[in-house]
Amino acid sequence: MKFKVLGCYGGNVQTIGMTAFLVNDVLGLDGGWVTGALSLPEQEKVRDILISHAHLDHTCSLPFIVDNNFAVPGFCLRIHALPEVVDALQNHLFNNSTWPDFTCLPNDKNPVLRLLEVHDEQPFYVAGLTARAIRVSHLVPTAGFIVDDGQSALAFSADTGPTHRFWEIVNDTQNLKAIITECSFPNELQRIADISGHLSPQTLGEEVKKIKRDVPIFLYGFKPRFIPVLTEQVQALSDPRLVLLEQGRTYEL
Repeated sequence: MKFKVLGCYGGNVQTIGMTAFLVNDVLGLDGGWVTGALSLPEQEKVRDILISHAHLDHTCSLPFIVDNNFAVPGFCLRIHALPEVVDALQNHLFNNSTWPDFTCLPNDKNPVLRLLEVHDEQPFYVAGLTARAIRVSHLVPTAGFIVDDGQSALAFSADTGPTHRFWEIVNDTQNLKAIITECSFPNELQRIADISGHLSPQTLGEEVKKIKRDVPIFLYGFKPRFIPVLTEQVQALSDPRLVLLEQGRTYEL
């Protein structure tokens, strides 16, 4: 399994992209920066995206990947998400007001967009992989995902504050090769991190104590204004498993 970092920041400034990863060239993990990072031919290959939650920095490129590929013969983007997230995307994004409702275009039988519900901790098959959604602790309904090809498993926590069940399942994942989790605000803004359901380096330090596996823990979600101080504070944790993700890089598991 491999994954490419399309965007790995909690905001957008010039070339800094928002959260989106691409697994094996065809499966998206969140959709904050798909169209900003991929060419049209590369976008055509992406037919499934797992969406953790409805916040714009994880969904804002979804309307444009559909629009860009509307005329590609046979193209259909399948978005997999918790029921509450599906409802939010239907009611607030693809609602014929913010953006056209592509779930019924060009017609109801053959739409270019399908919004598919997934359910807590129930395995489902997507893009040749087995996936599970596990709820985490964010401001809105949010799921982390574990994707597994039978030999390697990747765990993506999505946006979360301190959480428990996700790490329990991660620790029990037999083929686990890597984890992606977040860190958004510096320690000086701990109150903001707590209110908004995010991690700071100090709460990240407590979370990684729950992880019993010796695998890389890749970090995303830095707010652009705080990249230097967050980098310094994460390095001060002195946990060799913690790795800052590099936008544009492909990682092999």
